[in-house]
Amino acid sequence: MILNTFSTGARWLCLVVLVAILPGGSAEIVVLNGTAGRLKVTLNDGWSFHKGDLEAGHLAGLTDSTWVNVDLPHTWNAEDAFDKRPEYYRGVGWYRRVLNLVDAGPDKRHFIHFEGANQVADVYVNGQHVGQHIGGYTAFTVDATDQLRGDGADLIAVRVDNSHDPNIPPLNADFTFYGGIYRDVWLITTSDVHFNMLDYGGPGVYAVTPSVSETAAALRVRGSVKNDRLENAAGVLTATLFDPQYRPVASTQSTIEILAGSISEFILDLGEIADPKLWSPEAPNLYGVTVAISVEDLLRDVIRVPLGFRWFRADADDGFWLNGKRTPLYGTNRHQDYPTYGNAVPDEIHRRDVNMIKQNGFNFLRLAHYPQDPAVLEEADRLGLLVWEEIPIVNLITISEAFATNSENMLREMIRQHHNHPSIVMWGYMNEVMLREPRPEIPEGYYERLLDLANRLETISKEEDGSRLTAMAQSLHEVYNGRGLSDVSDVLGMNLYFGWYYHDFETFGAFLDSLHAAHPSRPLMISEYGAGSDERVHTRQPRAFDFSTEHAQAYHRSAFLTIRERPYLVGSGVWNQFDFGSSHRQDTKNAINQKGLYFFDRTPKDVSYYYKAHLANKPVLHVERERLSRAGSIPGDSLYSLRVYSNHDTVRLMVNGVPYDARATANATTVWDVGFIQGSNNVEAIGTTESQTDRDRVVVRFEDRRPMFTSFTPLGSEIAVNSGAHYSYVDDEGRVWEPDRDYHEGPWGGVGGRGSRIHHRIYGSHDDPLLQSTRIGAAHYRFDVSAGLYEVEFVAAETERKQEGHRVFNLAVNAVPFANGLDLTAL
Repeated sequence: MILNTFSTGARWLCLVVLVAILPGGSAEIVVLNGTAGRLKVTLNDGWSFHKGDLEAGHLAGLTDSTWVNVDLPHTWNAEDAFDKRPEYYRGVGWYRRVLNLVDAGPDKRHFIHFEGANQVADVYVNGQHVGQHIGGYTAFTVDATDQLRGDGADLIAVRVDNSHDPNIPPLNADFTFYGGIYRDVWLITTSDVHFNMLDYGGPGVYAVTPSVSETAAALRVRGSVKNDRLENAAGVLTATLFDPQYRPVASTQSTIEILAGSISEFILDLGEIADPKLWSPEAPNLYGVTVAISVEDLLRDVIRVPLGFRWFRADADDGFWLNGKRTPLYGTNRHQDYPTYGNAVPDEIHRRDVNMIKQNGFNFLRLAHYPQDPAVLEEADRLGLLVWEEIPIVNLITISEAFATNSENMLREMIRQHHNHPSIVMWGYMNEVMLREPRPEIPEGYYERLLDLANRLETISKEEDGSRLTAMAQSLHEVYNGRGLSDVSDVLGMNLYFGWYYHDFETFGAFLDSLHAAHPSRPLMISEYGAGSDERVHTRQPRAFDFSTEHAQAYHRSAFLTIRERPYLVGSGVWNQFDFGSSHRQDTKNAINQKGLYFFDRTPKDVSYYYKAHLANKPVLHVERERLSRAGSIPGDSLYSLRVYSNHDTVRLMVNGVPYDARATANATTVWDVGFIQGSNNVEAIGTTESQTDRDRVVVRFEDRRPMFTSFTPLGSEIAVNSGAHYSYVDDEGRVWEPDRDYHEGPWGGVGGRGSRIHHRIYGSHDDPLLQSTRIGAAHYRFDVSAGLYEVEFVAAETERKQEGHRVFNLAVNAVPFANGLDLTAL
């Protein structure tokens, strides 16, 4: 038995509810007193799923015994979005379950609330269509009251379709469009007089702070009440503010008249709140506002929404200000998927992700490129992360009124559903919508319609919530395109990748300064910047797009320093906090965007500690760990750079008990050239700041291959070459494949030809970085080894995949053929 007690100001009313869990996890709900409040019960368990479309998927007569049993959240793309087939399934899936509801009478209303289903969902109850929702990233609610029988055998069926639709954003993007009911589903039961449950998926109650200062704040609550009775209702509204310790601070009451079958709006003014505890990243003080509606002296509905007292602005010269203090937004972006789950991620993982972002020292989070799970925003509220949330208009639009209408609807849904979260400071509505310019297939009038849509969305944002800033993100070339789009939103976010997709590290700062000088009244923000990395790829000669950890770390060390030196910037967001699924992308890992500070499984990359050392309010000392297996076969190969990321003043290094000189930390980094010996090398860093001393230890395994070229070595010694590549590769067995080199008087190298690199899927292997490079036109490889018996292993992949006989190879060792007529396509 559950006892819920609600405060209505002058009196207390009790609602006693019995919840019996039946076999299979379904919930039977019996409201005992039939008078008060609302009940919210999860419907996540006990669903049946069918992949593919059916004409009668919603009918009770259909046999679904052969369907797959699933619990929600669920996606049908958790696996096929990551295999190496060219396309993942985008189509229809059906979900069904029986609702064991025992109705308590005609004065109850039953709503089904979906937190997210991608991307078109049609909901049926007992064979009748009760609603359709368009858009995969915002919540929606359907009223199922009139279709539910309450006989314990009500059938809920949902048809979900994630097919491409030219009228539904996103049309094209660098992330996977997983299908399914991938967030929680709830049954919400209310009285027949209740807060508006069909308010664009929002709560129907919104807390507004017209003014806030350190000494006083004004508080107003607005919303709407629905009367589903056949007669008019006279109600009493009560709003109560509770402080972070859940003590009542202020309260007000007002009467309201609601006509039968209609919706009435209300505004409740709670007056001035003295000495409010402000919400900020350092002190995220969360208040709560409880609003109740009573009719005939009985409580009918009650809802509680979060509230944070804070004020902010974005300035073109001084950046972002929060609560009267300059507060640069240093943070990151986040996508919502996770290994084996796809986008069907449990709330605990959402919350853990947000905690990891906070622990990294960030104060800002951009939710890219769509509204995310309520658990994300709840945790951002609790931890004090400032949030930019946006709708998924990415890369392109369709110049149809249907596309514009769907976009506008998504924006209203996002704002109403998440309005009450104090963490949100920006509403975003477009990302890189001219990235693909120029495109000959773009129709006439496209850019004019694009600008018109931006202005329409800007207007809606201000109508819905004038207290927040608006934002859009543009790529490098979009900023100067002269089409007027850059001037629409309050903040212009720029997705800039100097030193990755274009230019170099050094030109980044000059570009920002020139843009600021050309547009001195425009608040600017770096909404994305980053570089991809693969823990298996390493090089002494890092370069853009090689996916070496060395290049990615150099990129971030340069970019973040450039950003911090420019006080006019509103802030910045790393792209991305976590590697994420992007089914059409192929770099060194299949279907993964690898620009995260953490790997897809949330293991931290070394570069994440660079940011933690700069921003976290605690000691940080981290010896790089992504290159614990090293090997060398030429003179000098045992000497390696080794980095430590730290916020200590000085760091000392010990390698195999040998001390290296203490060095001052600069840009959160210290680096030494270290000579490793054969086998295991014990590395210890000691960081010191005043009285604080910390230690970090790793073991580096080094394989010295140089003896192979001076004398015959026993079985087990080997040299592995990553042909055509300037980087080494560490395979699953820990074997280090060395970078290729030209032969110059020993000890080994290629004779003739040049290195070439592709970024293609290598089918039948996950060693893509090993097989994505080749030495074109090589006459032969030469290894100056002593006489003896050697095993030669040749690893190859065919990447052109043309007809048999197109490419045939002959291989020989010391002029002795061992593979003639090798045709990989024919194998």
